Amino acid sequence: MFLAAAIWNWTLAIGFLALSRIDINYFPATGLAIPNTMLWFDSFMGLVFVFGIGFYIVSKNVKENHGLIQMACFEKVIVFIIPLMWFFLGQASILVVGFVTVDLIFGLLFIEDLMAIRKLI
Repeated sequence: MFLAAAIWNWTLAIGFLALSRIDINYFPATGLAIPNTMLWFDSFMGLVFVFGIGFYIVSKNVKENHGLIQMACFEKVIVFIIPLMWFFLGQASILVVGFVTVDLIFGLLFIEDLMAIRKLI
């Protein structure tokens, strides 16, 4: 599951970074305005990629990476909540909500996994 999350994050980060370089007009397709700077977008996608590395590390030894799993749970839920709020404010499309729903599912699975590991300890 953590390996799948790593691949998901890497695919999104690389894909969105590449798409934004190919054609900046992909932003309006997701209900977002074209940013006047790519600093924040690139920084966020960089962090998405780095979290993918964390998920990969967890996938190698789930039982000994509780701290990373806790961080992953928080990250996945927050990455869902923030765009959902922007959707309700009319600033993001349902397409964005669809993408981050996958993150919420991963987050809930991570929470379930963390609780199961704690019972074993």
